[in-house]
Amino acid sequence: MKKQTLFLICLISFLLAGSSFYAATRYIDALAAEELFAPVVKVAQGKEISPFEPITREDVVLVSEETDEILPNSARDLESVIGKRSVQSMYEGEQLLLNKLTDTQLLPEKGQARYEFPLTYIQPLTELRKGDHVKIWVKYKPLTELQGLPDPAQFTKTNDTAELLFESQLVSVRDSNGIEIYTLKPSMLPSPDHMDAVFNGSKEKPILNSEKRYRDYRVQPTAMPAFVGFNLTDRQYVILSEAMSYGMLQIGHILDAKEVAS
Repeated sequence: MKKQTLFLICLISFLLAGSSFYAATRYIDALAAEELFAPVVKVAQGKEISPFEPITREDVVLVSEETDEILPNSARDLESVIGKRSVQSMYEGEQLLLNKLTDTQLLPEKGQARYEFPLTYIQPLTELRKGDHVKIWVKYKPLTELQGLPDPAQFTKTNDTAELLFESQLVSVRDSNGIEIYTLKPSMLPSPDHMDAVFNGSKEKPILNSEKRYRDYRVQPTAMPAFVGFNLTDRQYVILSEAMSYGMLQIGHILDAKEVAS
């Protein structure tokens, strides 16, 4: 066999071996990248998602992230978040967690209407947030103050302390100017921040980048809460209206399965 033929065969064999080695290396790298990285949805650069505002395609971006940096229950595709609403403020670069999203607008269902009550009639027993499911109680006035009142007609009085009226959902928390502030704290006395909010209304205060990550589902109210709203049936509204004559309405947060899991 001629030397030229042998050289050509060796060259072709060398090229085939090199190509095979390169393809195998690329394949192994691709497998490794697939194991080490995965897609995740984040808030887009320069964007901020406000609570209960519809998420648009411009608000989010799909990026490849190291798998050990991806939080449990993070959204992995854009279609799973577009049009939904976040129950908390979300900031640039933050991963979108599916258990913090909702596709409801907290609108009244059939047979319900939106009713808002001043907090002078309602006492929060726990920290509350728009969207929370709550139990509504009436804490009775002292017996001396109830003397002369007939037994309630819309609900049954079974003891002299308190009565569970029904369960509902908190659908709005507003300040005295009617601005939605989302969060309600069970503070008996107004804090300095609340007093500042009373005099300065609902002015937005700048938030440092270092603080943004620490603002979670239950954030500090930006103003003094003044009104809370529920979606009620006619029957429930009548019950609350009557119960106010017998004592103070009290509301407490019910943990649901999603919140326990998170």
